[in-house]
Amino acid sequence: MKMNHAVLCRALLLMSAGLATATAALAQHYEVPAVLKASELAPAALLKGPFHTVDENVTLAGAQPNFTIRSPYGIWEARGQEMLAIRVSELPAFEQLAKVSKSDEFMKSAKTAAAAPVKAVGQFVESPLETTGNVLSGIGLIASRVGRVAEKSATRVGDTVAGNTPAQKEILKPAATPLGTAAPRTLIGDPLGYNQQRREWAQRLKVDPYTFNGALSDKLGEVASVTFASSFPVNLVLGSVIAPLYYAQQFNEQATLEAYQTPALDIWTRNEARLKKLGIEGLSARNFLRNNYFTPTLQTALVLALESLGNVAGRDQVIVFAARAASETEARYVNNSVMLLAQHDRTVAPLAMIRGADNVIAGETRDGKLVVAAPLDYLPWVQPLHDFARRTDLKGAERWLLVSGQVTPLAQQELAALAWRVSDKLASAR
Repeated sequence: MKMNHAVLCRALLLMSAGLATATAALAQHYEVPAVLKASELAPAALLKGPFHTVDENVTLAGAQPNFTIRSPYGIWEARGQEMLAIRVSELPAFEQLAKVSKSDEFMKSAKTAAAAPVKAVGQFVESPLETTGNVLSGIGLIASRVGRVAEKSATRVGDTVAGNTPAQKEILKPAATPLGTAAPRTLIGDPLGYNQQRREWAQRLKVDPYTFNGALSDKLGEVASVTFASSFPVNLVLGSVIAPLYYAQQFNEQATLEAYQTPALDIWTRNEARLKKLGIEGLSARNFLRNNYFTPTLQTALVLALESLGNVAGRDQVIVFAARAASETEARYVNNSVMLLAQHDRTVAPLAMIRGADNVIAGETRDGKLVVAAPLDYLPWVQPLHDFARRTDLKGAERWLLVSGQVTPLAQQELAALAWRVSDKLASAR
């Protein structure tokens, strides 16, 4: 992908559209980064391993390096170091699943599973609100869960009829889906226990059961189907799974644990109750909970991060903002923005409020300082950043930009000239 600074404005959500452009005199001072080197942007352990290599040449997708991962199991594009780490950490799972699928006992169990009604189960798992009527008859289900699925379906229909669903014009405009990723899947109902098997396999493999890695998601589905429909045990063959590389922002271990141990619908209900305690309920809460880009893991992580802020005003605005995420990249951008602000609240200065502010998430300290989160890996001085820095709606006694990665010296200089202070390389400070 060729460098396009307009994409920076859209895909990374940092700069708002329609602001005044820089003058021709200023334009000559903008940085036009050449192709960057992966070895200068990410740890060596992420760039080469027993199951992969990463292309050395890296273009920018906005302010995020666009890494290309090559392995025997597929080719993936990863936007930013976090996604690079996540995809690399998933590769040992492919190796383990390949060994499992070749075992005699698995092949024997697969023949047994072939005669089971796994297809119908898969249909229910993929789109439970559309197929519930075909599955319920003749199957005894846990009444409370069935009721919750039906209730949520009815509520969704009611919101749609009333025109209360999120506007088609997104605050966060959708970015193109990176190579090797999949659209989010609806994994709510689990009447037959298929998803439990999927979660158990994911936990053994130390991967997210709701991964956007399409190839891995399909492999998890295959082994879960065989396990569900036969006597094949989850713990067979695996032994000690290779520990993944955790350079990714593992911001909430509790969210990961809940994703493994709790059905998705129960996670929904739990997070709905958590939001209610924060004073967030009704349509804004429902729109957020229904956004499938916030998988149960990402959804829980964001809710817990908002909880960690304590008595901070404006968390409802963040939920409205998050509900409009239109990609995994955007969902993680929201989560990481809140995590940067929570880190600032915890270690630097307590926040009095937090809000979504036209493609950025900002906070205000108790003494009136503005802090804007920018969970970006590489930030050069480019026109969209200049436009952002001149925004009149971002005011405070002091103005701070919190950047997870590195800011170029020129960008530091120009931001300072516009009365912005920069705190960068915050990801390494976690």
